[in-house]
Amino acid sequence: MSSKRKTPARTKTMKAASPLAAPVASETPSAAQPKGAAAAPAAVEVPSPAAKLAAERVEAPKMAPPPPRPSREERHRLIAKVAYGYAERAGFRNNPVDDWLKAEREVDARLERLAS
Repeated sequence: MSSKRKTPARTKTMKAASPLAAPVASETPSAAQPKGAAAAPAAVEVPSPAAKLAAERVEAPKMAPPPPRPSREERHRLIAKVAYGYAERAGFRNNPVDDWLKAEREVDARLERLAS
């Protein structure tokens, strides 16, 4: 005689059916469905041609709107800063009008690049 005891790994256990588990087709028919009625096929959702086109259509990335143009006062302040930098680098020996005009061209070019 074998004195070996069966361990839990060797025994067959019956698991209780989970209430969340899907019903098995071989189970008895439910009370809602008559015995003679055949099971209705599952509804298959077919996308319309317009939905297919909409799904395939790829929109171009939207560009951010251009930054707003600075006011006259802000533009004047920017030009003054740049012109002062030119004058400072030259030791304040240059003609201030030339520095101002050069700064005006530079600031306008920068603003134009930002707008485009």
